[in-house]
Amino acid sequence: MRMAACAAFTGAALAGAAMVAPAAAEYPDRNLVMVIPFPPGGPNDVIGRLVAQKVSEAFAKTVVVENKPGAGGSTAIDFVARSGPDGYTGILSSMGYVVNPLIGKTPYKVEDLRPVSIVTSGPSVLVVRNDLPVGSVQELIALAKSKPGGLTYASSGNGTPLHLAAELFKHDAGVDILHVPYKGTGELMVDLAAGRVDMSIVSPLIAANFVKDGRLKAIATTGTARMKGWESVPTMAEAGLKGYAIEAWYPVLVPAATPDPVVAKLNKAIADGVKMPDATERLEGLGLRAIGSSVADADAYVKAEAAKWSQLVKDANLKAD
Repeated sequence: MRMAACAAFTGAALAGAAMVAPAAAEYPDRNLVMVIPFPPGGPNDVIGRLVAQKVSEAFAKTVVVENKPGAGGSTAIDFVARSGPDGYTGILSSMGYVVNPLIGKTPYKVEDLRPVSIVTSGPSVLVVRNDLPVGSVQELIALAKSKPGGLTYASSGNGTPLHLAAELFKHDAGVDILHVPYKGTGELMVDLAAGRVDMSIVSPLIAANFVKDGRLKAIATTGTARMKGWESVPTMAEAGLKGYAIEAWYPVLVPAATPDPVVAKLNKAIADGVKMPDATERLEGLGLRAIGSSVADADAYVKAEAAKWSQLVKDANLKAD
């Protein structure tokens, strides 16, 4: 286990003086870093800062949050994959980390990282620009079919939950809608509200104010049941797209070689933290469900999701734009 260590030496004045064996410091004995793969303000940033707060409280150490946007999250993921496997650098990622390598070349492999815990998951919201002449999923599908390739959808980058949710919609609805990737949700929402793109499937955290003030229309949610706070908005299945369901999920990852005892300690801090009432309430307010999975469950979940999205990528012939 690569941890901070202090080698103590006895007085060397006498010949043959023995060197005392190093004593490993207790993890963690210094500050930690939580990397966020997107700009401030989006769901990864909000969730990551909440996790950082709870880990900081558990360890009585500062957790420094660093936003490293770029390449749909791949830049930050690769940075963490190449960091020292000592438990001091982690990332609050998204499901995109298992999909990006499937749709294009990435500087990392999924195997370069190790899931510590699935922190949370939740559905998204299908929103359209306010002046798009549709008020339902079926009307949107009919419009898209009447002008193949004539509508556009925005995402926060290739392989991100927004990209995948929209591609699944296209696949299940049998429509051709042009993908317009952005570097993050901030500029995406500005352009969507301004009418420069037609639609997107985004976090309820991001959509709420735009829908409330009438700049965008919410026509469906992506979960299996209506979402708390969005009860008037049908699910995709209720709106006629039978079988459609997708929830974004957010894992904490560390370099693959991080030792088991360190991962276990970090997992406990995260899992206990996100299950605290204040954290659970905060996540529910964002339309998310607190999970805080075990290491074993996180590993199994990632493997299952990788298999699921590998099939969709193949069926829909997804490629990086």
